[in-house]
Amino acid sequence: MTERFFSKQHMWVQFVGGNTALIGVTRTMVERWKSPVCINLCDEGDVLRTGDVAGDIEFFKGVVDLISPLSGTVDTVHDALIENPQLLGVNPDLYLFTLRDVRRDKPLLTAEEYARYVRREGKA
Repeated sequence: MTERFFSKQHMWVQFVGGNTALIGVTRTMVERWKSPVCINLCDEGDVLRTGDVAGDIEFFKGVVDLISPLSGTVDTVHDALIENPQLLGVNPDLYLFTLRDVRRDKPLLTAEEYARYVRREGKA
């Protein structure tokens, strides 16, 4: 698998090709909030900036905003997840949407840095 990067808002990024990235939510988010009930995502063609809300997921325990970890244009949205959000509970490695013409406006965490962040967050 290609290396993934992470944000402190529990989103993962996987770069594919030149200037395109897959964006998803981490296992940590899914495990903490339990059972996705509904997923609302941005539209194809939307322009997002780092920190923009790209949608939300309603979990059994509450609703979580999806904060874009990169800037770029939404290329594709994973429609199957919108139609069947439980798929994310079964496989949190599924991407939510792809961005093209991406820019890193803020640093992303490596897998090791993210794991340390999650451990510290759990102790707070």
